Amino acid sequence: MKKSNKINTTSSVVNLKNSLKKSLKAVDEEIIYRLDKSIPLINDIGQHLINASGKRIRPLLTLAMAAHLNDISRKPIILAAAVEFIHTATLLHDDVVDESNLRRGKKTANIIWGNEFSVLAGDFLFAQSFELMVETESLEALSSLATASCKITQGEFQQMQIANKPDTSIKDYFDVIGKKTAELFGASCESGIIVAGGNKNLQKAAYDYGYNLGLAFQVIDDLMDFSQDSNKMGKNLGDDFKLGKTTLPIILVWEKSNKKEKQFWDRTLKELNQNSSDLNTALEIFNKYNIFVECKKIAAEFIIKSIKSLEDFSNSKFKDYLIGLANESIDRSK
Repeated sequence: MKKSNKINTTSSVVNLKNSLKKSLKAVDEEIIYRLDKSIPLINDIGQHLINASGKRIRPLLTLAMAAHLNDISRKPIILAAAVEFIHTATLLHDDVVDESNLRRGKKTANIIWGNEFSVLAGDFLFAQSFELMVETESLEALSSLATASCKITQGEFQQMQIANKPDTSIKDYFDVIGKKTAELFGASCESGIIVAGGNKNLQKAAYDYGYNLGLAFQVIDDLMDFSQDSNKMGKNLGDDFKLGKTTLPIILVWEKSNKKEKQFWDRTLKELNQNSSDLNTALEIFNKYNIFVECKKIAAEFIIKSIKSLEDFSNSKFKDYLIGLANESIDRSK
């Protein structure tokens, strides 16, 4: 009888964390050790952001992929720490670029210490991540995460170029989030398989799983900006709208909007000429065209692709948890 992909659990993330408790603790110890070696201010900034981190999904994926191949050695732990440093570095830089005030309900590093120190701390974490990758003695894993790091920066540039442009094409949007978000998800998974000795087919399957999961995560993030769940992310309702960010709901609603509605989007998003009632008007237009439902359908399609990528994986509890994590991501709150 074929084994069911459905997991009888409230949270696959919790199951993954419980199964990898020792490895996750070792990752935390590695992160603390590396930060302690740095100068005090970098340590303070790094600790501030890491303590404000969410579910540590990316390093968890790295460890889970390696554990699927029965590798719970030090190499996946070092690699997972590198992944977390890369992600943390991008958050530091993101908050400077976006002029953010809050991240997960706490003041951002740039608000506390200023832009200059935040950027330099991010640079240090990037450099530290490469030192960790070298210690795995895997050129393939280094190549995977180095490529992702380059693409993240490219995605940041492209995101700035499409800002305040609701008429951006869906193709350009997915190119941006593919680089900015999905690439690190993909590389986190792929590199875990690499250091565990997995073959090329498994490496590609792991990358595809992570990449499509990352696309779905970003689409759901875009949606959460327009829901009360934004508070759980440490954001205020409509923060992206107020900044004129070009996200999937904006692109889809622009395509469906009539002339009068497009004038509204031009004023509020292109010109950033907004008043207190504009967010409610925006939500009314979104609901008129069922934009949020459409976004969820798109995210669900990426989740289907993500899970399908694991078909060549042998049966294991970690495969089941990874499938569960993907399914649960549609309704997640960060």
